[in-house]
Amino acid sequence: MRRVIPLIAVFILAFSSLYAKGEVFFSNIVNASYLTDFAMGAFPISFWGEFGIDHIDLFPNLNSKVVVRVEAGMAQRTLRQYPETGELITDHNPGADENYSVVFSYGTVGFEQGIVDGGEGKSDFLTASVSLGMRWEQAFASLAHIQQGNMNGVFGSDYFNGGERKDYPGTPELSGNLYSLATSLNFGLSFMNLDDHYIHPDGYNFSISGTIAPWWLFNDRFSIVNAGTRIDYYRLLYNATWKYTAYELRKGDFNLFSVVMDFRLNCQFLFGSDVPRYAYSVRFRGNEIPPRSFITDVNVSLILNGPEFFTVGTYPQLYVFVENAVSAGRVLNSLDATESVKMYGAIGTRLQLNILGVFRAYIGFYYDYLPMEGYDGGFDLDFGAYFSAFF
Repeated sequence: MRRVIPLIAVFILAFSSLYAKGEVFFSNIVNASYLTDFAMGAFPISFWGEFGIDHIDLFPNLNSKVVVRVEAGMAQRTLRQYPETGELITDHNPGADENYSVVFSYGTVGFEQGIVDGGEGKSDFLTASVSLGMRWEQAFASLAHIQQGNMNGVFGSDYFNGGERKDYPGTPELSGNLYSLATSLNFGLSFMNLDDHYIHPDGYNFSISGTIAPWWLFNDRFSIVNAGTRIDYYRLLYNATWKYTAYELRKGDFNLFSVVMDFRLNCQFLFGSDVPRYAYSVRFRGNEIPPRSFITDVNVSLILNGPEFFTVGTYPQLYVFVENAVSAGRVLNSLDATESVKMYGAIGTRLQLNILGVFRAYIGFYYDYLPMEGYDGGFDLDFGAYFSAFF
C-alpha cells in the first residue's frame, strides 16, 4: 500500500499538468452498427465516443493528445465457417438461418503525437499513435429467431451439435459460453492531406496500423474471465483514399452539380491461432471477405452530386463503381492448412438521397462477375436507409 500511494500521486500530478497545458474535448457519433432484422436496418443500435485532452503541444506546432475511445452496442453477423473444422460454408447463400447477434463494448486508451505539421489551420500531416484496447462480446440468437420463439437460434442447430458448449476451433469467439474478453495493443501512423468536403472533396489520406492480441495478453481460454474462449491474433492494416473533384457548379451556398473521382484501397494481413470475427476489417461490396491471411480490396467510383434543394446537405448522389478484391493464403481458424488465392469482382451503380447530412436512403444495382464463396453471382439488388449523427 505504501508503494501504491506514491504511484497514484505521480499519476494525478502528471494528468493535472497535461490538463493545465491542453484542452478537454468530447465528440461522439451514432452510426456504428445496424441490424437487418430491426427497423429494416435504418436505426443505429450502437454508438462511438471520444474524449480526452487535446493541444498538449509537447513539441512546437505539433499536436499531442491523450485519447479515450469507447464503442458499444449490438452487431449482426452470419456464420461463415463450420465451427468444428473452420471450413468455409459454401453450399448455399448465407441467410437468416445462420444469422446471430452480439452485444459488445470496446474501449481504448492511448496517445497521439503529430510528427509533421500540416500548415496553418490544418491537422498534422503525419501523426503517430499508440493505445491499449479491451473488447467484450456476448453472442446470442438473432432477433428474428427470438421473435419466432427460438431462443437458441443458430447455436442450437447442427452447426453447434445441437447447442453443446465446447471448444470450436472454427469459431473461437463462439466457444464456451459465447463470451469473450480480449486485450490488445495498437500502433498507428497516418498521413492526412484530404479536404473531405461532402460535395467537393480533394486530396488523399493513407494510414498503416498494427494490432497485437496474443493469447498471453490475458486472452487465454484458461483465464478466469474468458469462460472457455481463447483469442489470439496479429493484424496489420493499410488504408489509402484519394478523392478529386473534376467539376463543380455552385449557386450561392447550394451545390448544383459536382463530379468526384473516388479511389479506395484496403489491405489486411491477419494471422493467429484463434482469430475472432471482429478482427476481419476488409469487406467486398459491404460483405465480409472469406478470412484468409492476406486480403486486399480496391474500389474506384465516379460520383455525381446534386443538386442540393431545400437545405444545405439535402441532395441526391449517383455512384458508378467497379470493385475488385483478392483473398490469399490459408483460411483462418481452419484445420485445413491448404493455401489458395481467390479473386472477386463487381460493377454497379447506386442512387442515394442524403437529407440534412444525417439520414440516407439508397437503392443499388450490382453485377458480381466474380462472386465470393457462399454467394451467388450475377445481378443483385440492394436497398435500405440509415441514420448517422456526429456531435
